[in-house]
Amino acid sequence: MSTNQPDQTRDQAPEDLAGSLSDIASEHHRQRLFNEGRMVGDVIELDYSHALVLVHDSAKQRVGGVQQGALIVAARTSDTSRAPTTCLLLRVLKGSPLPNDVQAKQARFDAAQRVADSPDNWDDRKNTDLFTQDMMRYSGVRCRVLGSLEQSQGENPPAWQFHSDVDNFYAGQGMKVYKPTGMALEAILRAASRATSDATSAQIGRVRYATSAPSDSARVVITSEDFLAQRTALFGMTRTGKSNTAKLIAQAVFQLRHSTPSVRVGQLIFDPNGEYANDNPQDAGCLRNLATSESDPRSGVATYGLFPHPYDEYRRITKFNFFGAALPHQHPGTAAAEEALRGLQQGKEILNHHLAGESSGYIRPFVALELKVPPDATDRGGWTRFRRQVLIYQSILASAGFAPPNYPPDTTNLFSEKIRGAMGNDPDLAPHVGRLASSRLDWDSLHKFASSFADWFKSDAFKAFDRDYQSRSESKDGIARSWADQPLLDLLKFYDNTRGRNVASDARIWHNAEQTGDYVQDVVSDLQAGRLVIIDQSIGSPDMNRNAGERIMQALFASQQKAFTEPKTDSETGQLTKPPSVIVYVEEAHTLLPSGNDDLTSPWVRAAKEGAKFNIGLVYSTQEPSSIQSNILKNTENWFIAHLNNTDETRQLAKFNDFEDFADTLISVNEVGYLRMRTRSSRFTLPVQVDKFAVSTTLEGQTDAV
Repeated sequence: MSTNQPDQTRDQAPEDLAGSLSDIASEHHRQRLFNEGRMVGDVIELDYSHALVLVHDSAKQRVGGVQQGALIVAARTSDTSRAPTTCLLLRVLKGSPLPNDVQAKQARFDAAQRVADSPDNWDDRKNTDLFTQDMMRYSGVRCRVLGSLEQSQGENPPAWQFHSDVDNFYAGQGMKVYKPTGMALEAILRAASRATSDATSAQIGRVRYATSAPSDSARVVITSEDFLAQRTALFGMTRTGKSNTAKLIAQAVFQLRHSTPSVRVGQLIFDPNGEYANDNPQDAGCLRNLATSESDPRSGVATYGLFPHPYDEYRRITKFNFFGAALPHQHPGTAAAEEALRGLQQGKEILNHHLAGESSGYIRPFVALELKVPPDATDRGGWTRFRRQVLIYQSILASAGFAPPNYPPDTTNLFSEKIRGAMGNDPDLAPHVGRLASSRLDWDSLHKFASSFADWFKSDAFKAFDRDYQSRSESKDGIARSWADQPLLDLLKFYDNTRGRNVASDARIWHNAEQTGDYVQDVVSDLQAGRLVIIDQSIGSPDMNRNAGERIMQALFASQQKAFTEPKTDSETGQLTKPPSVIVYVEEAHTLLPSGNDDLTSPWVRAAKEGAKFNIGLVYSTQEPSSIQSNILKNTENWFIAHLNNTDETRQLAKFNDFEDFADTLISVNEVGYLRMRTRSSRFTLPVQVDKFAVSTTLEGQTDAV
């Protein structure tokens, strides 16, 4: 706001003024809305969407400033003994010229010329007469009509009912304009909210029209239910308060279990910097500490990470046993075999990712190889060949330095007496032949055997054995079969060079030989039980963390979809139940939901487009609104917008809701935690100074601001 302090009354000199804006604002908090202490000016033009308000500088001083974006109320107050029962809610947009602007500008010019060679101000009483001063202190303020307010009768204090439009206006009828603050403003905000229950509400901040002025005493609340099965956007440059806002949202949703014990919402947060899962100097506590309010610390919050944490004794480890479980000698059925090898398959995906940039001919076949369980459980030969492939694959892991599992290699029935006899003639293989028959190889000797076995496959001795084998065997289609199938050959080629194994060894960070089961399924179970799940991804490569996130999202989406298509029946109501409520928080959303990407195989895109149907909410954060798919933006219900640094982004946002009103200040004002907020239950956008996240924060106790 201007540093020049205008007159408090029309006949006072500036040097006679006293009191600070904060004192004035505090006084207004104690006053009723419709009195002279809050009066701003008069409506002089009005239609269905805009109004022009005539304001005197003294009124601006009296109400603590008329900031851009401020909410003001216009009402017909001819009967001073009664408060008006209907009024209009306006938002200040910008200054606007008045019909007498030419004369006022000329008077200012003349006065300024008179003091151009002196230290005097042109509005000093000795330089400009009071009548001219008074004329020059009028200004016009262009406002948007947000809607109409109707006051109920017989209630104390009276309650307002808000409507998002006006049904009529009168060109020849004057209206006084007032600036609500404090409790009066809170009453208006409550009237404009569609929220049906205070029990699901939590404070997120306070109204703040300008960062150069203090926050208003009016609290701003969010309703937890606004985020269930809805899309929420957090936009703004780095260090503007997006993560802090996400924490406040997650905290409000988590606390639903206290106000409404039957409602427990699963929340999934991918934590790239570890700030949600771990205490840090930035926050007063972390989201993980919300679990301390539970009788069992593990019942409300579940944290996952690559390694144990010294201050998080219940953390679960996001690693796999790359070797999988031991396979039986007989085919156990496809489902059982796939479950036993789940860790192996997941580990293979991670190895493929690490090796994807390698171009060597012996690596590409390995990456392309899929270790598929034979579908025919009666095909004994197919199961034997598959077990042999798994064994050689496991030998590659052992040779790359992966810690072996708690079971030994099993070579039972994998190498017949004839091939063992042929291998016994090779000096490098001969020491292993006896232990192949009795399955007495350990993991160290297994990879030594596999390396020699790979060399033997290139020898004339093996070729002679294989010709003899083919002459004595036929496949079901009458074609002679080689002893070694193509997947086995592709695996053995990996021993051609040590480069592949050296690169593969980088993936050992994801391996845990003691791990049983799949943590992804544990995550889904935690979410469906209504827990807050935090995946600490502060360690590990970004690409691998993204891959892990995609696996979790695929499993979650499939589970929610199944709950939707195969619903259970509620034992009390007899109604079909919806899938459990889940909210997913995504940072750097432009990398996962980029503009123009309509690939419905991506679990992120599917969650954004179809998730609401399956009761999946999405909170996505990015610096670049224009990089997000337009149809996702069009269907976003909740918006939190901080500072943006270019007009491309503000032009994109100006297409939605009433964000055009804030386009200028989104670029020009860069303060941490200063956001423009609009949620599903609110009827217009509000500038808010967001509170600083603290675990102990409550609706009554939040005072700190970011």
